[in-house]
Amino acid sequence: MSQIIESRFRVFEFDKNDVLLSDIADNGLPVHVNKAREEYDDSLQSKIGELEPGHVIEAEIQSESVTRQDDIWKFLEIEVINETVFHFIEGADNYSYHVDELIKKFDEMGEEAARTTISSGEEPIGFITVSEDKGDKFWRGLQSGLNTHEFDLKNLESIGEPPFEAIYTRTSNKELMIFYHFAQKGTKPAEAVLSTN
Repeated sequence: MSQIIESRFRVFEFDKNDVLLSDIADNGLPVHVNKAREEYDDSLQSKIGELEPGHVIEAEIQSESVTRQDDIWKFLEIEVINETVFHFIEGADNYSYHVDELIKKFDEMGEEAARTTISSGEEPIGFITVSEDKGDKFWRGLQSGLNTHEFDLKNLESIGEPPFEAIYTRTSNKELMIFYHFAQKGTKPAEAVLSTN
């Protein structure tokens, strides 16, 4: 007997065969869904091909198992409702001057992390968060959606509307994690972070 779930999902990683989704409406565990199947029609296959990490979709997915959360799923329907994008960069050792200021701030306060608003002109465009590296398990959890991103994205709603752009970076010495959350896609600061790392 098959299992069908209809929910709102955040898109995460892709591999050769699957896309990893995290159920953000029901706080469900991440599920792997097949990217290509013979029964997918051209329209559905095209929608799957256009997905990027960070997108929010409303989807209906089906598994052949009713008992195994980790079973492989297939798409029945997809609608992209938010084209927020995520980037994950390891070995990101080029960062803005804000980062040095934030490191000093959390060192002086004895905290593990610090955050500041970034602006373009007089308008806020997002946030930078700098923290001590929280280890491989935490980093992997960010990439897979096990560690939620929704709180940080909700904060962006005070200065803009989706789609947003989030860049998660980790320095090569694994001492710092630097997160950039932008209230719109394609800003010059976001492009600078991506092009220099």
